[in-house]
Amino acid sequence: MKTRVIVIAAGVAAAFGAYILFSNLTAPNFIPEEFTEARLNGAELASKIVSLADDSLNNISEIARFDDEGDKDEALILIAKELAKNREMRDEAIRLSAELEKMARSLRNIKPSQARILATEAVSSEVALVSRLISYNDYLLQLFETLKEKVQTPSVKTNGRVEELVKKINEEAKAINEFNGKFSQSLAEFDKMF
Repeated sequence: MKTRVIVIAAGVAAAFGAYILFSNLTAPNFIPEEFTEARLNGAELASKIVSLADDSLNNISEIARFDDEGDKDEALILIAKELAKNREMRDEAIRLSAELEKMARSLRNIKPSQARILATEAVSSEVALVSRLISYNDYLLQLFETLKEKVQTPSVKTNGRVEELVKKINEEAKAINEFNGKFSQSLAEFDKMF
């Protein structure tokens, strides 16, 4: 009788274990709505940031042209616009990090586990991207302030500061593009699972 109870208990335990294993293997794929919504909002914000950054980089040559032509007023007006745009980019980066936080909070609910791993990789890449974006934005701010000082006081020498900042901006842009590539690649693999 004792052996029979042990056999029955072992059978029940094995059946329960098999049920749990089977239900996990056949659990439906699931992406939390919060993750999807934050992903869409984040993509929109990232696109806006890239557009603002591209405009700023294009305006550097315009500022230099105004300065070369001696049109200080136009150069200063454009610099003032770029400084305001720089604040807007910083604000958008803060909003993007909030969307990434929402994505990160919902990661544990993504099924299957391989999709969760890919989503985690994507979010990690985008967090690193935001970090580099903050550095990029800071260097851009320093560049525009240096250009402003140069335009306002032509006797002030930048001593290679403009070139140094442009180099750092380009390095950050390269890193941002690499992290964005990793983000996109992870999410492309993620999307294939659904």
